[in-house]
Amino acid sequence: MNSRSPAGIVAGVDGSPQATAAAEWAAQEAERRGCALHLVHAVNTGTVTLSPRASEAVTDLILKNAKDVLEEATGKLAAAHPGLRLTGDVVPRDAALAVLTAAEHAELAVVGSRGHGGFASLLLGSVSLRISAHCSCPTVVVRQTSSAGDHILVAIRDERDGEALRFGLREADTFGLPVRAVHVWSPVVADVAHAAPMIDELGEEAHQHEQLLRHTCDPVQEDYPDIPVRTESLTGATAGTLVEASRDAALLVIARHQPAPHFGLRLGTAVHAVLHHAHCPVAVVPV
Repeated sequence: MNSRSPAGIVAGVDGSPQATAAAEWAAQEAERRGCALHLVHAVNTGTVTLSPRASEAVTDLILKNAKDVLEEATGKLAAAHPGLRLTGDVVPRDAALAVLTAAEHAELAVVGSRGHGGFASLLLGSVSLRISAHCSCPTVVVRQTSSAGDHILVAIRDERDGEALRFGLREADTFGLPVRAVHVWSPVVADVAHAAPMIDELGEEAHQHEQLLRHTCDPVQEDYPDIPVRTESLTGATAGTLVEASRDAALLVIARHQPAPHFGLRLGTAVHAVLHHAHCPVAVVPV
């Protein structure tokens, strides 16, 4: 079995409502892009096969049940999207590693906010976090329910985020929606009421952030002249501002600024917050 998918979109499925919603989102995205969708259902048989009490029949039963889950997911998507190029694999390994491996040559990985494992009260599962932190291609995390949205929201932190904006513009093109590019910053002059002489400095700081936003967006926008883009420089807490802004978005795009090591998650505070609390699907783009 080849666990690496062809170029296209990879989605993780496990029968949970969140994964089902993610697979449907991935199918619609594959149709928009005109590419294939590859489903991955991972089942970790390691603890069973290593147990002296376990028989080969137990492992076979686990894999059969996993195949049934995959076939059900594939069947539903094939019926709803008859023209979609659809493949799937049952992968006997850790769920995050299975999706990461399958997505090595993919355009996009799509996962649900959480699956069957872990604590049901958590807003985001560890598998989704690991994939978002380590995936070599953009990752979209989809919740079971999310608003339709009327634009693509792109978070701009600094000039390295041009690639995130480019991804957002490509998505806007496939969705047929405009883009709202938002740069959030916190003023150095925190208490303006008691620092009147510093108001000019605050204005200069605001001007610098507006320049940063323009320098990041303008070169990328030139490649997508037909897509409306609204740029905004806002003050406040980055995470809270982006979460609130996501209420009316179809997709929130945010950059992952540095590759995560094999041990430990290095998603920034803002990325972590929007993955947990955004009101729409979140795309994490490695830059």
